[in-house]
Order: sequence, then structure tokens, then C-alpha cells
Amino acid sequence: MLRLIEATSITASENHPTTRFRVVRTDRMKRFFLFPLLLASTAGAAEKVDSKVTGFMQTYCVSCHGEKKQKGDFRVDTLQISTTAADAENWQLVLDNLHLGEMPPEDEKQPKPAELEPVTEWIQSELRRAALALSGQKGEVVLRRLNRFEYENTIEDLFDVRGDFAVGFPEDTISGGFNNNGGALMLSAEQLAEYMKAADFILSRAIVTKPRPETKSITFTLQDIEDRRKAREEERARKNKGKGDPGYTETPAEKKRKEREKATGNYGEPFYPPWGADMLIPVMYKKPDTKEFLQVREPGWYRFKVVAYAVRNEGKIIRLQVSHGSDNKEEPQTIAGITQLADETPREIEYRVYLQPNQRVQVSMLDGTNWLPGSRILEDKSPAIAIKRIEFEGPIIDQWPPKGHQALFGKLEDVSRLDDAVVPQLLRDFAPKLFRRPVEEAVVEEFAAFYQAQRQDVAALDAFKLTVKAMMTSPQFLYHQEPADQVDEFALANRLSYFLWRSLPDDELMRLAAQNKLSQPAELKKQTARLLADARAERFLRDFTGQWLQTTKVGEMQPDKSLYPEYDEDLERAMVQETQLFIRELLVNDLSIANLLDSDWTMLNDRLARHYCIEGVSGNQFRKVSLDKSKTVRGGLLTHASILSITSNGTTTSPVVRGVWMLERLLGTPAPPPPPDVPPIEPDIRGASTINEQLEKHRNIAQCAACHAKIDPYGIALENFDVTGGWRENYRALIEAKNGRKTLGEGKLVQPADKLPKLGPFAGFTEFRALLKKNEHLVFHNVAEKLTTYALGRSLGFADREEINKIVEATRTNGGGLRTMVETLAMSPVFRRP
Repeated sequence: MLRLIEATSITASENHPTTRFRVVRTDRMKRFFLFPLLLASTAGAAEKVDSKVTGFMQTYCVSCHGEKKQKGDFRVDTLQISTTAADAENWQLVLDNLHLGEMPPEDEKQPKPAELEPVTEWIQSELRRAALALSGQKGEVVLRRLNRFEYENTIEDLFDVRGDFAVGFPEDTISGGFNNNGGALMLSAEQLAEYMKAADFILSRAIVTKPRPETKSITFTLQDIEDRRKAREEERARKNKGKGDPGYTETPAEKKRKEREKATGNYGEPFYPPWGADMLIPVMYKKPDTKEFLQVREPGWYRFKVVAYAVRNEGKIIRLQVSHGSDNKEEPQTIAGITQLADETPREIEYRVYLQPNQRVQVSMLDGTNWLPGSRILEDKSPAIAIKRIEFEGPIIDQWPPKGHQALFGKLEDVSRLDDAVVPQLLRDFAPKLFRRPVEEAVVEEFAAFYQAQRQDVAALDAFKLTVKAMMTSPQFLYHQEPADQVDEFALANRLSYFLWRSLPDDELMRLAAQNKLSQPAELKKQTARLLADARAERFLRDFTGQWLQTTKVGEMQPDKSLYPEYDEDLERAMVQETQLFIRELLVNDLSIANLLDSDWTMLNDRLARHYCIEGVSGNQFRKVSLDKSKTVRGGLLTHASILSITSNGTTTSPVVRGVWMLERLLGTPAPPPPPDVPPIEPDIRGASTINEQLEKHRNIAQCAACHAKIDPYGIALENFDVTGGWRENYRALIEAKNGRKTLGEGKLVQPADKLPKLGPFAGFTEFRALLKKNEHLVFHNVAEKLTTYALGRSLGFADREEINKIVEATRTNGGGLRTMVETLAMSPVFRRP
């Protein structure tokens, strides 16, 4: 549904002429476009619509989309093919609906293939002509700011600084499904103030004014922790000696501590019982850490090793978790990893972690007894983890001066004697790194003059910091710099690196750009492959997957514990990992995008395999697992617990939400938004009615019927999957007993049967998926659109469609692999288009 919103004047930058634009909104595709109003007059007169097409429209379309009635605010009787993008977009919408079989509706008169084919062929030919004519037109160039993720990665790669310096940044607005869309990334005065605060933090960490920190190493055992505990108790006893005399009055703090100890039955600190020469972590809440033995004073990388084994576990797995963070219980810990211990064979578990000052690494047992009073710990015989020793070392320094200091000062280590005479050269060397392209001498001179102005009031180093701070809050750093007419070599380097690394280009990309070699097809293909093979490509995988498939929302709607007691943090983490690693497998091994619909493999660990009732998977490490399709319905995104979880509300599943997700995120054919004042479906956890029965409320509303006929079948097909992604034959329900207590039981039988428009009926998920695979081409096209939108940081327009089609065609011709599509996109003319 295309709707003209307004016509307005928009000025690009001061370097570009003022152009009058009209804003066109595509409600069906949730997009906004800017098109020059003078486009039609400069491109030629409108073409006459073929008589076969007008006759077809009169027969099948005008009754609902004509002068008297305009369903969806859309008319076909006034359409004319032209080289204006707005008219072309209207015709593209008509073509899409005819191809998808959504128009005419199934309850209306249907055209025969012989009638439909010449109409679609004519529209396609005219759209190709329009695309060719439109391709040379220029619209507004939208300045695109670095979003938060790009900013943090850029700082990390340039200065090797990590921290919470971006915590005050406002959330980046999502547009077109992603939060890097330049049209939605505003910059307010408040955000600029946050950038200035962030620059202060970054420079304070990057610039070293003290000698190289000493790398310290310590090895300790739980016995060492016990010895220190006993020493503290003895010291406390010594200080409290005589305080029990009749004349002594306890302090409020002492009274509170004694009351707490009495209430918990835990007199004194909980302790670690011996196990031969080693000692045990006996309860889950006791978590030995490193802080008592080595205080983290310097931010940086640290090495942590623990040697541990399981005891009293009778062959059952006990999980040991290593995490790190602050003492603040309100702040979540970062999990370094989880190791499964099966027997008394000692395991060396080692991690390299990045710590901020005053943080520590801790060890915890995830299985076993949750809590015991101190007096019972020795008597307990439940599963436990024995610790032989813990090693801790750091900070581990790979280079000195550190990377950020060298980026600013080169090899100059002692900056306390910074000479004014060298500052212009330092700025000249630093500016291209920060601004990610060559910098004109006039710009360097401006910042050098700024430095001299600051020197009137402050010392040289402080003036230099203020100058760099000004550079870090300038548009040259905060925005992607792309010329208006064509993406040049340096803009191409930036576009490629921020696409696949979510960060600034490295020295090799900048060198090739300076030599005008990056845009050469062979070199560009080589560099795309190099970036994908780099560890930094994991940022792209996680960020793109999380936003496209919305897996970042897993856990937002926690399943009701009374209905789904099996759901826990371990399962939640595994859900997300399966989808991330699934997409990674497609990319790394260039597997077909068709796997998104159905695959004979997936990525599993033992926790997720149990949830899916798949046997033969042991250990918490994820691996590629072949699926026996005669025993499981798993395979493809639609069976991933992550997807099934985010499309549920924690209590019940929603065919509407799931259907909308599938149409938008997988097929790229979103339904129009619901009309106002239509109430949502209220969840019913009593088992009194099925979701199918509830949906009838909406299907009986005339203005809802057409959309729900399109949406509901896609969601109903997934009804055998519960809110955690587990398989079910019946709904779960809380059944009230005579005593008033509610117990978990079975509700009504799931009814997953429905009919897909133009594809036919299905009795359940397996039949549904078989029908859906007939529209495999939609998935390819949708992935291409999503990748292109994400890579370019802008909404796509009609002029981009022909190139998208070419990317899809080339990908499918060459095996359909995701890696092939990414490489084809990077080589495509659309990747060079402003």
C-alpha cells in the first residue's frame, strides 16, 4: 500500500544543492523513500499502459481498488508506468501481489494462467525499463552516524580500550529492521555530551603516564582461602574479647549480624571441607574468587586457570562455571565458560579474560545442593566439585607502550615532556586513522591551531587531550564519510569493514584504497574473503543474526515457571547459540540459504538436544549434528527454540506473532499493520479454548479477515511447538484441584491444520514446511534484501531492486550459499551506490 505523505524541501549538506523531494511511504514494506519531484519531467513522459493490463485490472481489481472503493488506500485504475520511483514502486507492489497469489483474494474471481502471464510479463518489462532510467538519478545523501556497536568496536580496534564508556549513549533507533540505518540515527546535544565524556574515559585509558605495570602471577588453593578465613575469625575473636561482659553493649551492626546468622543457621562463614589433599565446593552459593589474592588494579587481559574434578556424583554431570565481573550483585557477571565434570579425573580449565579495575574471576558449581547451614556442610554427601588449585596471572601485556598510546604518539613513551613542535605531526599522523581516510592539510592546521589556543591555559599534554577530544566529537569521526556522487576507494574500504567487521578498516584495506586497487574486482573479492576469515567477522555474524532474526529478544518474555519448569538460563543460552552457530555454519562453509527453511542438520549441545528429544549428543560444547528426519521434525530456522521463544509471550504461543515474524523476517512479504481499535487476543492458560478458537474472534471482524487469512496459517502451523520451542501434542494447562491448588496438566489437543493461500492445505508442521519450500525463492530474495539494507545502512528503493535480483540470481546459480551471497553483494554495483 503506497501512500503519499507530504511534499517538502530538504537541504542536503552545504556542499550539495537544495533539491525538492517528496516523501513516499510503503506501508506494506515499512519503508520511507525520498524522491526528487522533478524526476518525471526530466525522465520523459509516462508510458501508456498496455490494453491487456487495463482489461485485466477492470476484470479482477477495480471493484476493490478503483474510483468507488479503495481497499488499503490503493487504486489501480489511475496507475501509469513512468520513470518516477513512486509510480514504479506502485507497479512493483502490484506485481508482488500477483506473484504471491495474494490478489485477487481467494474468495474472488480468479484469473487463468493464460490471462495472468502476459500481465506480469508486461509489468516486469516496464519495471526493468524504469529501473534503467532511474539508475542514473541522484537523491538525498543521508549522513550515517556510527551506531553504538560500531563506535565501541572502532574504539577497541583503534585504542585497545574496553569499558562501559558508551553506557550513557541513547539507544539507536531501529529502522528497516536494523539499528544502523542512517536516516534514523539522529545526534542530539545530550548525545554529544556523552561522546565528550566517553572521549575523556578513552584517552585516560589509552595514554600511559606511568611505568609499565608488573605482570603478577599467583597460585592458591581452597585451603589458602580457609586459612585466611580462620585468621579473620581469630582476629575478630581477639577484638571481641571481653565484649560479652555485662557492661558491654553490642553495636547495631553486631546485633544485625548475629540475627542474620541465627535466622540462616549458618554460624560463621561457610567453609570448604577437605577431600584428600584437595578441598570441595560443597554448595552452589559458595563461589571462590581471585580478589582476595590478587587485586586487579590495571585494566587488561588476565589468564585464569582452575584444576577441578567431580566427586560423589554417581556418574552424573556436574557443571563448573567460570565468570568475571564486579562485586556489585546488581551487575550481571560475564560468563567465560561452563565445563562439564563427569568423574574424578582432574581437568585443567583455562580462560583469557579482560578485566576492569577491581573486578575478579570466580568459580561456581551449577549443579548440586543449593544451600546448607555451616554445621551440616561436613555431614553432606551430595555431589560436589573438588578444586586442586587456581592460577591467576596478569595483566598480560602484548606491547608497550600500548596500542592506543602508539596510535596517538607513535613510539614516544614519556609524554610528560611533550614538545609543542611535534604536535602538528602527531595530529597529521593520527587524523587519517581516526577519520578513516586521508585528511587535507587545512584540516590538520585547524586542529593544530586549536591545540595552540588551548596551550594558553593548560600544559602541553592536557592541550593535546583536548584537541584529540575535539577530533573524536567531530563529524569526520562520528559519521561515515561518503561522497555524494560515488563511493570512492576509502568509502569502499569503510563500507566493507563496517559491514563485515562492524569497525574501521585495517592498514591493508587503507593501503589498497590509497593505491586505487581495492575496487578492482579480483582484489575486492580477495579482501572480502580475508575479512570473513578474520575473528572480527564474528561481530557481523552476531549483530546481523541478532537483529535480523531478533534473537536478541530471547529471555525478554520469561516462560511461566508453573507451566514450564524445565526452562532455565542454561537452556536460554543454548537457544541463542544454536541460531548464531547455524548462521555461522552457513556462512563459513557456504551452505545453501535453503537450509533456513529445512535442513538435515543443526547445531546442538547436550542441553538443547535433550530439549529436542534428540539422542546421542553429550557434552556442553556445540557441534554440527546430523538429524534423522524420520525421528524428528527439527531442521531449519522454524524449529529453533530461539525463534519459537521470541514469538511467544511466556505463557501461550501466538500464531499471529509467529505468522508476522515468518512473513517479515523469513519470507520478506510482511502483512499490513492491524486496523486501530481491534483488541488483542487475551491469553487463556486454563485449557478452556484453543488458540484456533480464539482467532475466530478476529476472523469474524470484516476489516481483519483478509490479513488474518494471510498471517494465521503460518503461525498455526507452528502450534505443536510450545513457548520454549519444545514439541507438544496437547496444550499445557494449570488444573485446579478440589483443595484449590493448581497442578500442571494437559489441556486441549493442538490443532495445527490450516490452508496456505495459493499453496494448499496442510495437516501439520511437516506438510506445511513442504508447501513453504515451494516459495524458497522468497527466502533468497529476503536474505539478499536484509543483507543489503544492513551493509548499506539505509532503506532500499526501487532503483536497488534490479541489483538485488541479480545478487539472488547469481547466488542461486552458484550453489545458493550464504557466503556466495555476501561476496556477490560486496562485488555488486549497489554496494558502491551512495
